[in-house]
Amino acid sequence: MLGLQDVLNACFIETCPACGGGSAAGFCVVCAREFTRLGRACKRCGLATPVARCPRERLPWHVAEVRAPFAYRPPLDHYVQALKYRGGRSLGRAFALLLAPELATACKDVDALVAMLLHRTRLLERGYNQAVEIARFLAHELRLPLLARGIGRCTAGATQTEQTAVERRAGVRGVFRVRRDLTGLKLAIVDDVVTTGATVNELAATLRAAGAARCVAFALARTPEREVAAAQPRNV
Repeated sequence: MLGLQDVLNACFIETCPACGGGSAAGFCVVCAREFTRLGRACKRCGLATPVARCPRERLPWHVAEVRAPFAYRPPLDHYVQALKYRGGRSLGRAFALLLAPELATACKDVDALVAMLLHRTRLLERGYNQAVEIARFLAHELRLPLLARGIGRCTAGATQTEQTAVERRAGVRGVFRVRRDLTGLKLAIVDDVVTTGATVNELAATLRAAGAARCVAFALARTPEREVAAAQPRNV
């Protein structure tokens, strides 16, 4: 006898957000294979090894581990930008379904998720927070709570798209506020892309100051090292 889920699956066929063909959940297997995997990566900074210049040497590094299985490059960057800037809100679920199997081991040492924060003015402009769209479905898949109450961003800051690592670090200093007790919690910060690591480390530092025992980062993608290095001033 067919169950309710079997009936729903038969009536509503999911389509891949990339090709429009049938999909079990989110991106179809064929389209997902088009996304470049990082391969072997440094667990601390998330960059593909060997790392020429580890960002931990440039930044105060408060993130114990970075898990970002894909490289931020075509065609994945097109869909990330669609989620972020072109109203592709439903892509949050597709990304979460893509990311969840990659975190099966890492999530065992995590008590809760925290989505990367947007200031309210930026949130009003976009209509939603792309990191929350990923995190809320990821929380469901990993069976972890998503913390939101008492964690906020107090300044919007300039867009980081064209900023160097030094500018990014200066631009996010002191932008987060936590007004809740996080004592002893092991948290994972969820974001779409990690570039220099400045923002995720600033949030991790704020969470640690509120009592968190450990912070890791779960992201869909990591910007390749040579592209991060191209944005660095020579005297950094």
